[in-house]
Amino acid sequence: MSAVVESNAKPATPAPGHERLFQIAPPEELLYSLSADGKRKFMHPVVRKGHYWEIRRVIGYALIGLFFALPLIPVGGHPAMQLDITTWKLHFFGGTFHPTDNLLLAALGFGVVVTVFFVGSTFGRVWCGFGCPQTVYLEFLFRPLESWIEGGPTNQRHLNKAPWSAHKVRVKATKWLVFVAIAVAMATTFVAYFLGWPTLVPALLHEPMKWTGALFTIGFVTTLIVFDFGWFRDQMCTIACPYGRLQNVLSDRDTLLVAYDTARGEPRTRARELAPGMGDCIDCGACVSACPTGVDIRRGFQVECIGTAQCVDACDDVMRKLGRPTGLITFTSEREQQGGRRHLWRTRNLLYLGLMTIAWGLFGTLAFTRADALVEVVRGGREPYRLLNSGEVANQQRIRFTNQRDEQQRFTVEVVAPKEAELVLSQSPVDVAKEQVVTVNAVITVPRTVFTDGQATVRYLVTSDKGYRKEISFLLLGPFGPGKTTP
Repeated sequence: MSAVVESNAKPATPAPGHERLFQIAPPEELLYSLSADGKRKFMHPVVRKGHYWEIRRVIGYALIGLFFALPLIPVGGHPAMQLDITTWKLHFFGGTFHPTDNLLLAALGFGVVVTVFFVGSTFGRVWCGFGCPQTVYLEFLFRPLESWIEGGPTNQRHLNKAPWSAHKVRVKATKWLVFVAIAVAMATTFVAYFLGWPTLVPALLHEPMKWTGALFTIGFVTTLIVFDFGWFRDQMCTIACPYGRLQNVLSDRDTLLVAYDTARGEPRTRARELAPGMGDCIDCGACVSACPTGVDIRRGFQVECIGTAQCVDACDDVMRKLGRPTGLITFTSEREQQGGRRHLWRTRNLLYLGLMTIAWGLFGTLAFTRADALVEVVRGGREPYRLLNSGEVANQQRIRFTNQRDEQQRFTVEVVAPKEAELVLSQSPVDVAKEQVVTVNAVITVPRTVFTDGQATVRYLVTSDKGYRKEISFLLLGPFGPGKTTP
């Protein structure tokens, strides 16, 4: 479905009384928001408060509230969600994750990717219409405020075409000031996800010049938000968004989409009374005027459709007024449109579902069974080893302690094998504050005789005063034989 599938119907023309509400793009125009000569056409969709609009509104305001609430709600002594860039830790609903949680973060990333594939393959662009921040903020925050300030779609078109006057300047200035204020609130909240409100608020109030990075980020994100929701708008979905392009690859004949029932609707008639041989569509254009991206869904499956179902609500309302069955425009699939039955569970979806189960199951298991600490031994120094005058071999190492408890731990390290080895730490015991990472230098000295083919294995026992206990094996490097060293 990467290309538009044309129906047999001719492009509709606006019905009387709708000329100022919408314009249907002629066939030679590739995008509804662009004319054939490349000029921008701004969309002013008419809100149709139907069944799907109510669902989208509940989801939309819940997501908006969640965005502003997550950095404020404390869970386990930290915000519900925060990527602390000062310590590079992720706080997520009471759990704290470190950069050293490599496998856990890999499971999280893989789970997100496979989930996107599953949702895209199964539900198409329903995510775009019901849950994407671009649609949520535009349709349930910025456009409602614009209608409140400038009036409905007809008034907005008249105002945009009218010559500049004191009234127009006042209305436009009010709108843009409101947009900027909302954008500043959103941008500041965005920065709070990284610095936290307890750090950000005192910094901006008392020492703003010391936090130029935060101020720059707030200003930059504010500019992007105002540009996007104030001007770019639907073109983010139809031109810039990578998910819309990825959707073309993920879709198949059973993917859920919004479609027009051509067999039932054609041929169209302007008459309100259904005549023999005529379709149910009365060519009122309500579906087009309601679409945020200006799509005429009657032309067939189109990539510009973002699945808001505004056309479904609009058409159902018209059908009810005419006493005809609803569903002339509805959620369906390409297979159903061709008279078949949609296959929800197919090989690709089952594969995605299986991979999702593995990824999220692994993530959950790792998250809920994490040890109280993570101890890693890595090679240190510029030399692979050093041959001492005493005939012993020394290896430099670094031992990194990550305390994953919410209280301080004191760690000790001792050598289990070989018995002849001697370990010297730059700090012993090692005190690590809660949720902190401490790295110490270490030098282990072992007799030359323990090496075989230039290698020897050492085993450490790491314990803490809070009950942590783990054995760690590490490969030491040394000479290959008497008088021989590594090249």
